[in-house]
Amino acid sequence: MSIKANKGEWGEPYVAIRVLGERKLYIADADGNKNPHEWMDIVELIRHETMERIVTYRCKEEDFLIDIDVNGKLILSVSASEFLAMADKLAAEIKLAKGSSFNVSEDITNFLTKIELKHIKAKSIDKSDVFLSVRDPRASITRKHIGFSIKSEFGQNPTLFNTAKASAVVYKVTGMTDELMDKVNSLVDEKGHAAVSERCDTMVANGCSFEFVGFPIASRAGVAAFEENLDMIDSRLPKVIECMLWDYFFNHESRVDLDVVTKKVAEKNPCGITRPEVKYEYMMKSFIYASYCGMTASTLWDGNSQVNGGFIKVNANGEVVAHYALESDAFKSYLFKNCYLEFPSTDEKHGHYAKVYKEGGNFYYRLNFQIRYR
Repeated sequence: MSIKANKGEWGEPYVAIRVLGERKLYIADADGNKNPHEWMDIVELIRHETMERIVTYRCKEEDFLIDIDVNGKLILSVSASEFLAMADKLAAEIKLAKGSSFNVSEDITNFLTKIELKHIKAKSIDKSDVFLSVRDPRASITRKHIGFSIKSEFGQNPTLFNTAKASAVVYKVTGMTDELMDKVNSLVDEKGHAAVSERCDTMVANGCSFEFVGFPIASRAGVAAFEENLDMIDSRLPKVIECMLWDYFFNHESRVDLDVVTKKVAEKNPCGITRPEVKYEYMMKSFIYASYCGMTASTLWDGNSQVNGGFIKVNANGEVVAHYALESDAFKSYLFKNCYLEFPSTDEKHGHYAKVYKEGGNFYYRLNFQIRYR
């Protein structure tokens, strides 16, 4: 097997090998670090390599072997110590790797083939990358088939809320002309990318005013799906998100940490609510938790979570820890403190935002965003 993948993608097989080698899944503390005194014993790990091919790794207590089944058929048994040694080797190679994507050594690829791990990325089922059966050693309670997504810090910070054409804030622009539109759309930075803030400043300097009119129609849903989904959480969220983007692009607020940005919104209180310091934070925690649980900008959401466990995080040093979701206030607070706004490229995939356009005789302008987890 010879597969190229980036550092983040290699994190997925690394998690499987590491937790099977350790036969434990450590739980993160309040700061996201490994708590050496709290863990779950691994009973089995299940990867949906494809929809048709399910590989199950079962930890045998008596001889420290891992039984490997493919679609219910036992293929072979491998010692946990071999898993652990290969996890150490893979972590070292990932840390030293150069370039956007790379191959790992023959020793590791041979081992992955041996243990029936043929796909770097398993088929994600309801946002879960891997399923675990675990036992709490303190209470001797076994929980079966818990779904976890995997977030790796080996590479780029993982995305919690993905940008889409449908997630763009749309403004109606008055005071715009065809000539000014051409001038604004021609402003680029030294790399040839759209100079978003400069375009905003130019419009303001030329007397333009802006009216927030909502979000684009999602082509598949046939409605403004993002606005509909936000309304499921809190009807004031569209205005909150618009305020955040306005502050960044028009007011040149440089901080992007979600807790700091939310505090700024609370100070402005664009929705005119009571107890803004409490309610805006609650709104944003609910939004990022919904995003984690499967809500997107392009598809109508029914409010149901697609997560029954949480996520497993690989720290930059190769440490593997678990965060339980399950409507935990502590989990929401952890996400809130570790998420930040990011602004993707202004290409077609992101709705050509920061480009003035004309529709029905009116001028419009869009801003867009995504949220990453730090």
